[in-house]
Amino acid sequence: MLRTLYGRPRNDPPRNGPKRFVRLTGQDSSTAELLAGCAVVTASGERIGHVDHLMIDAVTQQLRYVILSRRRGGAVVALPWQGLYFDAANARLVFYTLG
Repeated sequence: MLRTLYGRPRNDPPRNGPKRFVRLTGQDSSTAELLAGCAVVTASGERIGHVDHLMIDAVTQQLRYVILSRRRGGAVVALPWQGLYFDAANARLVFYTLG
């Protein structure tokens, strides 16, 4: 049985309660509209993908994740907002990691 980050089985029914994260698209926010389709690369310039939508924390209303558009048959990729910076000279988001 596959388990998720918090140890719950993947086939568990969804929790009944308030949602923790809310999807934000270009129709919902001017910031999301500006970032939609923006290229995302690694610090070395390797292409990761393009921004599909954003996820905000429903409680604090702060941006938490950038969701990348899926390639055919690919998995959803969510990058933490704190791990990205905007490279204005090249109009792209850069994902950096330590190490």
